[in-house]
Amino acid sequence: MLNNEHQSFPIDSVNDEDGNLVLVLLNKGPVLARYVRELNGEFEIELPNKNRAQLPPDRLLQSIVMDFQSTEQLKTLNKDLRSLANKMNLHETWDKVKDSDQQLSSEQIAHIYFGHPPSGRELTALVMHLETSCIYFDRKESVYCPAHPLQIEKKLSDKTSREEKKQLVESLAKSLQEGILPVPLTIEHETILKHLRGFAIHGNNYPDYKTALDVMRLIETGSKNRQKKAWELLAVVNFIADDEPIELEREDIQTHFSTDTSAEVKLIQGLDLLKLKKEDRRDLTKTFTITVDNKDTRDRDDAISIEIQEPGVVLLGVHITDVGSIIEKDSLIDLEAKSRSTSIYLPDLAINMLPDTLSEGLFSLRQGETSLALSVMAKFVSSQLDEWEIFTSYIKPNEVMTYEQVDRVLSNPQEQHHLELTAFDDITKSLRASRRERGAIVLNRPSLDITVGPDNFVSVDVINTDTPGRVAIAEAMVLANSLLAKLCTQIDIPTIYRAQEKTDAEAYEIFLPNSLDALGQYELMRKLPPAYMTTVNNKHSGLGLDHYVQATAPIRRFCDLVIQRQISHTLKYEKNLYSADELENIVQCSTAKLKRASAVTNERKRYWFLKWLESRMDDGFDEYQAVVLVANSQGFGILEMAEFPFRFKAKLSDFDRPGDIISVRLSLIDMWSRTPKFNVIP
Repeated sequence: MLNNEHQSFPIDSVNDEDGNLVLVLLNKGPVLARYVRELNGEFEIELPNKNRAQLPPDRLLQSIVMDFQSTEQLKTLNKDLRSLANKMNLHETWDKVKDSDQQLSSEQIAHIYFGHPPSGRELTALVMHLETSCIYFDRKESVYCPAHPLQIEKKLSDKTSREEKKQLVESLAKSLQEGILPVPLTIEHETILKHLRGFAIHGNNYPDYKTALDVMRLIETGSKNRQKKAWELLAVVNFIADDEPIELEREDIQTHFSTDTSAEVKLIQGLDLLKLKKEDRRDLTKTFTITVDNKDTRDRDDAISIEIQEPGVVLLGVHITDVGSIIEKDSLIDLEAKSRSTSIYLPDLAINMLPDTLSEGLFSLRQGETSLALSVMAKFVSSQLDEWEIFTSYIKPNEVMTYEQVDRVLSNPQEQHHLELTAFDDITKSLRASRRERGAIVLNRPSLDITVGPDNFVSVDVINTDTPGRVAIAEAMVLANSLLAKLCTQIDIPTIYRAQEKTDAEAYEIFLPNSLDALGQYELMRKLPPAYMTTVNNKHSGLGLDHYVQATAPIRRFCDLVIQRQISHTLKYEKNLYSADELENIVQCSTAKLKRASAVTNERKRYWFLKWLESRMDDGFDEYQAVVLVANSQGFGILEMAEFPFRFKAKLSDFDRPGDIISVRLSLIDMWSRTPKFNVIP
């Protein structure tokens, strides 16, 4: 308790009927409360909101005997005393005692300030002032001492800064509520706007979120969700774009490369890589080779070669651009690729794992240009694997084809290369059938192809993944990866395997779903254990394989690059480049980053698909067919649009069952929560 002249607190004489009040120091400042009792060396008090608390003796500032009848009276008394305290200025009082080393009680200071012995009300208000906004006196235990002039000067400066910040916050809040930016827009305003932006993106995880909340508390209109409100206010004044990919910032995904990394890229571009790296490589430039990708693909990292040696005997090659032999381990480019772990393809943006001039230029396989490769060559007799080998090479693709072009060649005997591609198709069909016999699960779920063009024009297509061209190329990659894994097991190369535990789905469930069976695919996917990366050679039951790696996309996936580099280095130098511990560390880092990248990709695809649905609503298209996937007892079910592989929740009737096809109407889209509202049409 403070060292007042009537400092002693008559505990023994206090009872509930006496009306004793105490001024206590809480975290938010001094508050007048009702004294209840002493308990185990602490004081129990009742606050104006009727909550009770136990405080140590040093948190009690003053005791007052005063008649009061109710909690409301106590609230009013606190308000009146705070008002009186806020009006006080002790500069003249300080001036009278500043040259004295005397330690003063609060009652002595009050006597000097008021010019007479203070009443209980006056003393309490002065103590409130001393404990909150006073800059002229410092408390030392139970007494006060005059503050040093330099200390006062600093406190005044800080107080001015706080008042100026308060004015900035108020003016900014007023402008934002009116849908405009302050004029003039000061640097200080821009700083607060940046904090608002950070809060709108990260919420309370943003370090300076409290500054943003200071603004949001002053704006009463708009959403009750303050983070959403901050976003909407900033969007109105164009300080943030509606379509901005904020998911990238939330996950701290970089979109640009460092200056040092870019400088290293220029050094590589200046080298004659083919001349430097051609030694000990096989020349496959005369072999018929094609790359097959989507029409918009710019980073082509694999190609296939098909050589019909005699009827029924085919030499099939899968050739992977040899990034690992050019990008050295732990170089700046390599470390940057490790940090990113993967390329990210969004509808409106591509973020490459490697600098664009490498991923879309030097390393991308192009028609008529010679490139370094890691080749997997497999000989098939009557579509059955006879023998295989893996080596480094250099290739020259004859053609760059799309999946649709492959389909057209396969369906028309008059097309050029029909014979080669048909042989390739027969081989991959046989490979897939063999895997299915070993328990492989083949899910041909369609995918959404969403592109955003100029003026944010959104186009949406559905890609069927079970077309002949896509199935054949996918099977060729599975073959290459499985043989690379087999090589690692045969000559004991530490590597990163891709594995999946066995599913508990029944055999009929595995073979039943096709691309049109949304319910069957949904139920099967729920039973599939997740695939994972590991340095242990575990089975990949989902693919029906004993060994499996992913190494066919070194431009786009860091683990693929590492595996390719490990194999190429071991083949050339007969020793490993990476230890098992190094690979385990890469697995741990990459797993988390790949998960975040996948979440960002899914969120951005969902956003742009909903934007597309929103534009269709504006054009009067709001009715759709949907398949019921789950109908639960609460009345809300999970559905999938019949036209598009997009799932959502909607309130269902008691009669709707899984597998039913029902009509729904899109009535609303909340772009903040990425949630559409569909209503079932009776």
